[in-house]
Amino acid sequence: MNTSYLLVLLVLTFGSLINSIKWARFAQREHYLGGSVTKFYFRWVKSRTSNYLFYIALLISGVVSLWLYYFPIIVVVLTLITPFGLSFSARTSKVENTERLLRVNKVYYFIIISISAVSLVVELGYLLALLANMFSYFVYDQCLKILYNYEKSLTQHFVDDASSKLKKLQIPIVAITGSYSKTTTKNVLHQILSTQNSVFSTKESFNNRLGIAKAINEDLKDSNELAIIEMGTYGIGEIREICSWVRPHIAVITGIAPVHLERMKSLENILDAKSEIVELAGSVVINGDDELLLNQARLWTNQKLVFDCSITSNQAMVFVDFQNGTHSIFVKGKKLLTVDAPELLQLSIALSTGVLLALDLNVSEYFSKITSLDKTSHRQSVITSDLGHKIIDNSFNSNPMAIEHSLKLFSDESTTDSKKYLVTPGMIELGNDQFSLNYAFGVESSKVIDQALVIGHTNKNSLLLAFQENNIPAYWFPNRTEAVNYLNTIIKKEDVVLFENDLPDHYP
Repeated sequence: MNTSYLLVLLVLTFGSLINSIKWARFAQREHYLGGSVTKFYFRWVKSRTSNYLFYIALLISGVVSLWLYYFPIIVVVLTLITPFGLSFSARTSKVENTERLLRVNKVYYFIIISISAVSLVVELGYLLALLANMFSYFVYDQCLKILYNYEKSLTQHFVDDASSKLKKLQIPIVAITGSYSKTTTKNVLHQILSTQNSVFSTKESFNNRLGIAKAINEDLKDSNELAIIEMGTYGIGEIREICSWVRPHIAVITGIAPVHLERMKSLENILDAKSEIVELAGSVVINGDDELLLNQARLWTNQKLVFDCSITSNQAMVFVDFQNGTHSIFVKGKKLLTVDAPELLQLSIALSTGVLLALDLNVSEYFSKITSLDKTSHRQSVITSDLGHKIIDNSFNSNPMAIEHSLKLFSDESTTDSKKYLVTPGMIELGNDQFSLNYAFGVESSKVIDQALVIGHTNKNSLLLAFQENNIPAYWFPNRTEAVNYLNTIIKKEDVVLFENDLPDHYP
């Protein structure tokens, strides 16, 4: 191999190593799931016509590189600068250089350098290094898959320690899952139980295997009398595995909805995955307004105590009615008490009441200590900006089930003098229903808002189409920062702004 070919090989190798910065962000944001880097790479490619055309140019350049030794330089440049819009620096939250990420990167570096070395040794010139550079996102994904079982075994001692702590305390454990309102229900239940008990609950985003173990190891105290553990899942088997060592006494399922439908493929799969929380529990508290859950509950009634909690039917065991800022709580048709709280908490109050019954606690006694119930931050929180206008912050809770509450609150917080602005990237992870559900969101929003600021490429077409068809002025921005900068130039003190969802920066 002559010097020119060797130099090209080194440039290709170095370019592949640099691209790890982009792929690491995909990997960490998607919880190191094998295949996620490739999936998001092509999501960016398809997000813009220019990215699609440059991807074709990249493939053509790769083929031409087999004959023209200087053409791989063009390949390296294309892989570094594309997809357009995806920068090397993080925007919404920085990438944490955790030990796990460093291990993934080390394996990736080793494989990339090994590929180049093999290409050199077997006298294939820069061919293998060229392919590795063009498809470096795929190579990174293979590293995630290679390390999956190793990473799991490496962290098992954290899970074992957490399991031992729970066994030692022998306290009632309430486990909560569902497609929505998990965190809100956990926080409401914690507020209620804490009036008379020392209660442990997992932190807001600590709802997977390691997050739960970390929260237990760091925060569970010997004085705690109850534990509330939120459980999330990205697939079948995850909740079952967590429950095998958490071993909840009471399982709560808030509802089944097309959230994470992209990963789960169907509502039936979501139901199966969430229902794993029930297997070891003695009592089950469910959203009685969810038909899928009600049908599934018929399979549980012979072996478990099932508490159905409703916000629409007074025939349910627990019924919570909301009128003018007050929640009226009924148990078996009998009104027990009222509590003042935002409408958003209606379902969570119903489910929390079901948990109190499952724990055989006096519902009236616990609620009598409640002066107010607080919403979770970034869940339809109403704040006043520095410029004086109202902001409804629903950045972290955007899903098809919460939209109606957001829009109702939007109307309630407005006056006849208010201009209502919606800032949103739409909803994500909705699979084949992504376009239709975001289009429907746009149509419903058009009945309330005066102007829309659409963020990002992910749901750009569906949202802009809906607003256009309903004669709502709509403007597109590549990110939230630019949208807010524009908004600040036109906003007035009497106006109201709804921030519905915040798009993570690994989404186009």
